[in-house]
Amino acid sequence: MRNALLASLCLMAALGCGFLSNLSNKNGSNANNGEKPSASPDAKPSSSPNAPDKKPSPEASTLIPTLKKSAGKYPYAIKLMENAELKTRLMKLLGKDYAGMKSHWNVESPIEIDGDIFKASGCEAHNCGPNNYFMFVDLKNDNINVFHIEDSGTKHYFENGEIKLPAHFAEDLTGNN
Repeated sequence: MRNALLASLCLMAALGCGFLSNLSNKNGSNANNGEKPSASPDAKPSSSPNAPDKKPSPEASTLIPTLKKSAGKYPYAIKLMENAELKTRLMKLLGKDYAGMKSHWNVESPIEIDGDIFKASGCEAHNCGPNNYFMFVDLKNDNINVFHIEDSGTKHYFENGEIKLPAHFAEDLTGNN
């Protein structure tokens, strides 16, 4: 009798605090009421094939930690243009112009980081003036901007809006060094 009373008390306490309903929803589904589960503070994003087309959070990105420790190195030394995450994002950002960037990214300058802004540049060999690329990454907000400077003007590609560049990075785009 005492064991049955103890079991009943434990069951009522578990039901009262929602413990059992949380156990049944461990996989994120909520078949009982059709509501979407709310994220807990320590929840990590899942990589589901049905997830919306969103870039990974800075914490989940393998790109951001690589970029943060690359100052002074050349892009080829860290295999920047071969990074799978960056390549996917650049292909989406530049569309058909990605192939041109990839083929003309030959002569590189050392990577610079100012605050939370990463800068890499590359240009076409023997044709840097009229065919130059600048890539900026906001390391805090995980946002990529690419500028392609050509004789005919500058093309801008903003992944999630324009990054506020440090003055000397902005000057690099205009050639006012």
